[in-house]
Amino acid sequence: MKVMFLKEVPANNARAGDVKEVVPGYARYLLREKLALVADDKIVAQVKERESATRRRTEKQLADARALHAKLKTLNMTVYAKTGDGGRLFGSVTNEQISQQLKREVGVDIDKRKIEVEPPIKSLGPHEVVIKLHTEVTATVKVVVVAQ
Repeated sequence: MKVMFLKEVPANNARAGDVKEVVPGYARYLLREKLALVADDKIVAQVKERESATRRRTEKQLADARALHAKLKTLNMTVYAKTGDGGRLFGSVTNEQISQQLKREVGVDIDKRKIEVEPPIKSLGPHEVVIKLHTEVTATVKVVVVAQ
């Protein structure tokens, strides 16, 4: 009997959305516990449609990330910070400040958690910051810190 799994079932190595052939007794158990549905042609078509929609969405996100990477690749961003004696900053330049400056200069809203500042920026001058745009795409942006 063909069933479509609604939840992950480790005993059968099945994830949610998988369609597998199982013996009738096991199918009755899965149906009773609401772990699966009987997989008729209509349900299989719905699963395929959902998978293709998910695939299209991820391809669009990847294409958008690559386009944004091309835009950010040539960007030299300037961040203004308060300084003390000797050009040392009060604190450091944060991910939030870089995110806000990106929004002002490029018009792109990037989540501050996707911006990696390693090591922390605590001095004036040029620095490189890594931005994770997608699981497969990362951009390196040049950030120039200038005294306010």
